[in-house]
Amino acid sequence: MRRVLLGFVLGVVVVLTVGGCAHGQGATAAGPPAVTADEVARALPARVVDRAGWADDIVAAIHATGKTPTRERVCAVVAVIAQESGFVADPPVRDLPRLVRRALDDKLAPLGALAPAAREALLALRPPGAPEAAPTFGERIARLKTERDLDRLFRDVKAALTRSHPGSVAIAGALAVLAGRGDLDSLNPVTTAGSMQVKVDFARTLSPALDDAAVREQLYTRAGGVRAGTARLLGYAASYEDVVYRFADYNAGVYASRNAALQMQIAALAGVPLTRDGDLLIYAPDGSVRDVDGETLRALMALAPRLGLSERRVRADARREKSVDLEDTDTWRAVRAAFSAQTGRPAPYAQVPAVDLRSPKLSRARTTSWFASSVKQHYARCRAAG
Repeated sequence: MRRVLLGFVLGVVVVLTVGGCAHGQGATAAGPPAVTADEVARALPARVVDRAGWADDIVAAIHATGKTPTRERVCAVVAVIAQESGFVADPPVRDLPRLVRRALDDKLAPLGALAPAAREALLALRPPGAPEAAPTFGERIARLKTERDLDRLFRDVKAALTRSHPGSVAIAGALAVLAGRGDLDSLNPVTTAGSMQVKVDFARTLSPALDDAAVREQLYTRAGGVRAGTARLLGYAASYEDVVYRFADYNAGVYASRNAALQMQIAALAGVPLTRDGDLLIYAPDGSVRDVDGETLRALMALAPRLGLSERRVRADARREKSVDLEDTDTWRAVRAAFSAQTGRPAPYAQVPAVDLRSPKLSRARTTSWFASSVKQHYARCRAAG
């Protein structure tokens, strides 16, 4: 009975202190006390190698965000690490050689009939300056075990493609397709890395003075991976009453849970079904806003006259969706007020977004809801251990 009660309490506990309250308010003097690295080490799973080292890096990473390492924040970081890598700085990937070859085939598919020849030509290359006895890219693929192995391989592939390459039609065609569209970097399928599977693009923002290769190598260290992942998890203010929403954001994007709740309210007011993916706008792969209106923005624009908003106001406010500042906009206030008036209940602040996960690393269909729930189970175990 005691275990059931503990689980219930953990499930409903308010965890505003995990990332700080809205508009940048973090822990106050009256908030939860800080925990030490020794306490963190004792809360880690027994199977973890070098628990003291992991604990030191977790505490340092939380301090780096400008926040106090409270038990809630520590367990949030621990939960993501447990889910994403099981406390392995450079996690292995199952069946990696097959996944890489499939990704390469997909990238070369625009070459049409030349694609098979281009693939074989690329796989026969070696890094610039390598001796003839060095393994080819194809031979290295067969030996791949971890993401760092794969990352380094594709960096060598890029270097080989950008040097003076052999004059074969296949390689020339591949180079034209990849470089001509600016896709040499996207040839590398590693977009998340390290023990917390942080997006490389995000990690670059933390170390702007480093080049891409240095940022990636940093992510494969224990300290670097934990620092970047902790910044991604805790480095923004949101008034979430349940830590599950922060875990959902870690998977779907900053403020995705808050924005998904707003999408639900827009759908109810407009009387149209909307995909609650946490994005009010449409984004390109590089994170820039595309010049096209998605279903959410179209529904919001249709509501604008009823809400007393101009089209210009709605568009400007929607561009603040990746910031806490959205909550200070006319659009945010008008939608929530109209929803409350129509339904007779308060507008919810957050909702787990409905996002299907697609990754060659996944062996079955998964969703953001599955991810967030799974991470919260790790969180509850950490809290109980503490």
